[in-house]
Amino acid sequence: MSFHSSLLGWVAVACLGFVLDARAVPQDSVAAKLDAHLRAYVDKEGFRGAVLVAKDGKVLHSAAYGLADEDGKRPNAVSSQFLIGSLTKSFTAVTVMQLVEDGTLDLDAPLSRYLPKLRADLGKRLTLHLLLKQRSGLPDHLDALIERESEKDVPSEEILRLINKSQLSFKPGAKFEYSNLNYHLAALVIEAVTGKTFAQVLQAKTFTPLSMAGSGIERSTNVPPRRSFGYAKGLLGVSRDENNVSYAFGSGDIYSTVEDLYAWDQALFGSGLVSAESRKRIFDGGSREEGYYGYGFRIQPYLRGTGVKERGVLVRHGGSMDGFLSNLHHYTEDRLTVIVLGNVRPFPIRELTFELKEIALGFSPTARSRKEADE
Repeated sequence: MSFHSSLLGWVAVACLGFVLDARAVPQDSVAAKLDAHLRAYVDKEGFRGAVLVAKDGKVLHSAAYGLADEDGKRPNAVSSQFLIGSLTKSFTAVTVMQLVEDGTLDLDAPLSRYLPKLRADLGKRLTLHLLLKQRSGLPDHLDALIERESEKDVPSEEILRLINKSQLSFKPGAKFEYSNLNYHLAALVIEAVTGKTFAQVLQAKTFTPLSMAGSGIERSTNVPPRRSFGYAKGLLGVSRDENNVSYAFGSGDIYSTVEDLYAWDQALFGSGLVSAESRKRIFDGGSREEGYYGYGFRIQPYLRGTGVKERGVLVRHGGSMDGFLSNLHHYTEDRLTVIVLGNVRPFPIRELTFELKEIALGFSPTARSRKEADE
């Protein structure tokens, strides 16, 4: 059985579990090992952030590390809010599929149907399918938009105007090439067909139904009260490092908490957000040459536990932006979720995520390498 087909046949049980206090459990427990490994990263790499590891519907370890505010000495907490960067794309893709299910959107219709002000050649050649699969040929970033990061919020109309100036680098559908513009356009489509803002749609379809009270879309006029500040490492220590995320519309402008992301993860792999048919499309990542990219997620094999030779299916996405890093990895066959949110860069978040997964599966964190695992 291939790792793609094994995912499509797997059904998870949505159960939020409970949080263990690592100080109250035996020192040889999985929770204690996870906590000790994370504290080593605090000492060695200056990690600051929040982490949640859950298996079989129960939280093994949920804790926060380091400071949310260097000047005020406010510590991070599991309820702290972090910008999640490109993990936003997963939410955008799921929202598109929710609108496909209710008949509002067609994945294969030309974008001109939904965005009549999109430049004609782009509107005729691009579809939501191509956008979500990162196969449009659009450039990775809008240089003119990035130059405005520190200014006031960028409205949707301005993002569309700047996209209209972009040029395709290859024939749409010819290959995989990651682009934030794809998800800018997907969010613009969501707004166009609903008549609501992207933030309002996410609130109605995801955040409110799943009681994700710590999550939302950030703007300069809407910075959440429990949000950790972002930092950059330097020769003289850490310094504040943040940007205005309105430029990352639909591709990197969500803030959330580890607890909220776990609720979303469990609903996504249960039956609370989209149908089984939608999940098939979302989690169809294709080959390495196709970026292992489904709709807003990367889907790739992972090394399982002792005695299991067949690779499992890892569903993941992460994010990186000024001052923040994020990772959400769902190891399907082991019903294991690892969520890491950080508020300092640079930081080896992929290595940490892999090592936390290894501990949860009963291995020493460095017994097997990421290169060996191809994760």
